[in-house]
Amino acid sequence: MVATNKEDINYIYERASKRIKLFRKYRGLTQEKLSMNSTFSRGFIANIESSKTNQTFSLGVLYYLSLKLNIPIELFVKEDITKELKELGINTNL
Repeated sequence: MVATNKEDINYIYERASKRIKLFRKYRGLTQEKLSMNSTFSRGFIANIESSKTNQTFSLGVLYYLSLKLNIPIELFVKEDITKELKELGINTNL
């Protein structure tokens, strides 16, 4: 289910989840490697990234993943990150 209404709390979770997956892959990490580099299980990371689950997570989790992925936390939630993706050499439309 895709949340298109910005007032739906799932909207921000979906955006952050897609970007966690995007930046994990950009860093060349599998879910297993990210799990080993963090305090989170591979299953938890998989649930966060999955479009089939509505896994919620705290701001602390997002902050910790941003540190482990070496990506500024604002890029996980900011509306338009086209410029930043271009600077990183990532070609995608999020």
